Amino acid sequence: MNLPRSREGTTAVSYPIELEPLPGEAVIAVDPSDAQTEVHGKSATRVIRSVGLNTIYQIGSQVAPAVAALASIPFLLRHLGPDAFGIVTIFSAALVYFMMLDLGLGRAATRFIAQSLEAGQPDDVRRYFWGSIILLTSIGVIVTITCLFAVPTIVSKWLKIPVHYSRAASESFYILFITIPLLTLISTLRGFLEAWGRFPFISIVTGCSGVALYLLPVLAVLMGGGIVGIAISYALVRVSVCAAFAIGCLGTEGRPSLRPIFDLNAVRRMLSFGGWLSVSNVIGSAMSYGDRFLLGAFVGMSAVASYGMPLDVISKVQILITSFCAVLFPLMSRLDESGSAQFHTVYRGAVATGLALMTPLAVAAVLTAPFLMKLWLGARNTLDTVFVAQVFLAGAVVQALASIAFTALHARGRSDLTAWVHIAELPVYCAAFYWAATRFGVRGAVLVWLARAIVDFSSMAMLLRLHNRRGGLATPPELIAAIVSLSLLLIVVLPPRQAWIAAAILCTLTWLWTWRTLLDPAMRMPLARAMFGRRDPAAIDAIPDDRG
Repeated sequence: MNLPRSREGTTAVSYPIELEPLPGEAVIAVDPSDAQTEVHGKSATRVIRSVGLNTIYQIGSQVAPAVAALASIPFLLRHLGPDAFGIVTIFSAALVYFMMLDLGLGRAATRFIAQSLEAGQPDDVRRYFWGSIILLTSIGVIVTITCLFAVPTIVSKWLKIPVHYSRAASESFYILFITIPLLTLISTLRGFLEAWGRFPFISIVTGCSGVALYLLPVLAVLMGGGIVGIAISYALVRVSVCAAFAIGCLGTEGRPSLRPIFDLNAVRRMLSFGGWLSVSNVIGSAMSYGDRFLLGAFVGMSAVASYGMPLDVISKVQILITSFCAVLFPLMSRLDESGSAQFHTVYRGAVATGLALMTPLAVAAVLTAPFLMKLWLGARNTLDTVFVAQVFLAGAVVQALASIAFTALHARGRSDLTAWVHIAELPVYCAAFYWAATRFGVRGAVLVWLARAIVDFSSMAMLLRLHNRRGGLATPPELIAAIVSLSLLLIVVLPPRQAWIAAAILCTLTWLWTWRTLLDPAMRMPLARAMFGRRDPAAIDAIPDDRG
């Protein structure tokens, strides 16, 4: 296969998001030092549409699982009971947690493979791909052996599992722990596909597997499988995902050779980036999912169900931003590799998008939460469950912008900064969560969660502003997001009519600030063209260079 040649004469690999200028098009941003990464008017429109389309693919892959969750969770709760359902929730948290134990090599693979494509170095793609696979396979085996020996201690001492569920819980943990090597391997396989821009394929696989993670447990319960049957269904889904991603990598059209190779220098670069990222992922996951373990250990499984039910479904609200960030990361990594001035422009537009989308969604969900939770859970709905749901929804805005800042920092290669933030947060969060949960129950626990989300977001955003090679905004976006989240909690206590009026005012002010402050005229035109197909023959001048 003949591959195109780069300007330097090295073999270049095409990438699905076009960044190169097109002749005769209106310039949207020009930096004399960024001649190879100029984005022209129509080219910028194409980039926006490409990012938007890939984001829609990603969102679609998670909407179906969200619908499946809405249908299956009440069924499982009704047929299993609070204690058994709490154990199943622990299974779900454990699977997500173990997927993070990849030394950050999955995200590192995305970053370095995308940058190798940008630099026209297909041989480096093979080095980073296999270096990650070999390391993750070894790590997965070691973790599996350790966890298998720890099962008796986990079931009998660490978790308050009722005696009559002890045997089934032990068997289930054994089944799940055997799949750990495949869980860690999925990260690298997906990283390769994301770097190559195969988001439609990724979306199909993740969408089908997400639905299966909720529907197969229902089928297992109907067949009398209990929690052991549910554990088997979880394991089968993860094995299928790993196999599908492996086939996708091998079937990528135009890819360079993927013959096995182990390059020590490539591994060192990935470990340097991925090591800190792994620390951040492990600690971040411990705070995000470990709170359920703390509730199970010190309060009880019923509290885990009250806390976990709304969190599992409300976390689906974040599919908009997580999907957006998954598409942004390889693009921003390429811009960082080329030193493009467009990096800050992309970040600023991403912040604007996050605020504009999440604010109305969170406002509407918070105000309708009492009705929706009652409709969903029926007699099992409680005031505590509604309160927990509203706090999680209020925190969705700061979580969204935190994800964007987190993605930008990693694209810059500063995974060490996010790791240090999480290291500092962990002991404080655990102590505060334990204190609040044991004294105020689920309500105290969820308020501590919100406080941590705001602190985490503010830290990430400010670190990015300090590290950014270009100047910051006059009005910090992190301040606006925090105000929106706190305002949502205040709106809840208002009478219904005043609450809806306040919500409309909050959304309007947020949109106006986003459009006028984050998007300058040169950015608004390609965005409008991408969204509405607007044609304007007038040339657009350069985006202001915000270098300090």
